[in-house]
Amino acid sequence: MIKLSRLKGEITINAISAALRENAYWGLDKLRGGQVRQACRQLEMFDRLDSDGPELNAYREKALKKLLTHAVATTEFYGRYNGQDLELADLPVVDKAIIREKKDQFFSSAFKQEELFTMQTSGSTGTPFTSYQDGLKKKKVNAEVIHYSAKAGYRVGRKLITLQAVAAGNDRSFFLKWLQNRISINVVSVDDRPLEELLGRLALLSRGGAILLAYASTLQALAGYFERKGLANDCTIQGVISTSEMLPDESRNVLEEAFQCRCYSRYSNQENGIIGQDESVNNLFVLNEGHYLVEVLSLADGAIIGDGEIGRIVITDLFNYGMPMIRYDTGDLGALTWVEQAGVRKRALGQFSGRKIDLVYDSWGRPLSPHQISVTLRIFPEIRQFQFVQEDGRNYLLKLQLGGSFKREAELKARLLEILGDGADLRVTYVESIPLLGSGKRNYIVNKLAKG
Repeated sequence: MIKLSRLKGEITINAISAALRENAYWGLDKLRGGQVRQACRQLEMFDRLDSDGPELNAYREKALKKLLTHAVATTEFYGRYNGQDLELADLPVVDKAIIREKKDQFFSSAFKQEELFTMQTSGSTGTPFTSYQDGLKKKKVNAEVIHYSAKAGYRVGRKLITLQAVAAGNDRSFFLKWLQNRISINVVSVDDRPLEELLGRLALLSRGGAILLAYASTLQALAGYFERKGLANDCTIQGVISTSEMLPDESRNVLEEAFQCRCYSRYSNQENGIIGQDESVNNLFVLNEGHYLVEVLSLADGAIIGDGEIGRIVITDLFNYGMPMIRYDTGDLGALTWVEQAGVRKRALGQFSGRKIDLVYDSWGRPLSPHQISVTLRIFPEIRQFQFVQEDGRNYLLKLQLGGSFKREAELKARLLEILGDGADLRVTYVESIPLLGSGKRNYIVNKLAKG
């Protein structure tokens, strides 16, 4: 009876805390113009519109025309098209390498660079990258997080527990985390003992209910643990959201049975935002069409291809005016298709071939989160591309493509050896490029031991 009373008390306190945080968040947004709230309402409206309907098409055409006019008038890269009656297909496809090499040409003269928000990727495709967003774009992304997380049961102020690899500069401010009720857990190893400890922490932190957000590789490791040890756990997880790589259906099914809640998979990146999320069909990503235009281009000649054909996924971000990203090649492959949900016909990405990575092990044979490697390399801006290879149990090779001289190899090796262990032998080599696979993808984490 005492235990039940205590649990009810915790739930009540959590509900009051969540309400206070939610009111504080929306009150602050209102003071700043209410742009996040407005963007959330627009996303809800877009969900109710057919993808090929006149209302959504008119909105997107207007947003695109406004973006192109701005980009031509205020950036050096697109300024060369001044005076032309532009269509989207008239503009070149750009990627991380082009934007990094000509970064200054992509900045809009309408903004001061110091006013922009810096967005750093941790190299989820083997290419660490820094981009920039203006204030309104950042608020649009905040609205995306709120809107798409709500599909898994999240509301501003409720607990959102993230499992991630944390490196220097890879964490949020204390105030922002408090306001969002966001709790971050640093995941380094995905061996059984650390996963057992992780579940113990989740049981405590999720009291009163929480949403879980994690890399697909971490969730896959957690599903494997449940399969080996049994599904019993004391966590109160009300929704699971998978990000980054693809989450196999087998792992998703195990997690849904273990936590007794729905598991969603999200297609997003740091430089743009949330591009899509699956809903009624696993790994069929219904597109965020109010904020992005998505093209799929032929691997052979770059031409636009039809539904069901696999090609390069190219994104036009309709609202980043600080650094326009028009026809941006994400490095992922997929095919456009259609899905009907709640009586609405929606565009979606299927046959998605996103960021797939190998699991690697430290020198003692304990499995590691591969993201611990990528977030460590993130703090070295000299690195343009990398590939980390586990050659056998204790031997590792790091291939680096650089943008200039590099005088921090000793520091880099020291940081990685802290992760890999004292028995590790790490070699660093410098290459002109990291070769692509036949699919056009590039593996940035490779485990030859596992493949053998």
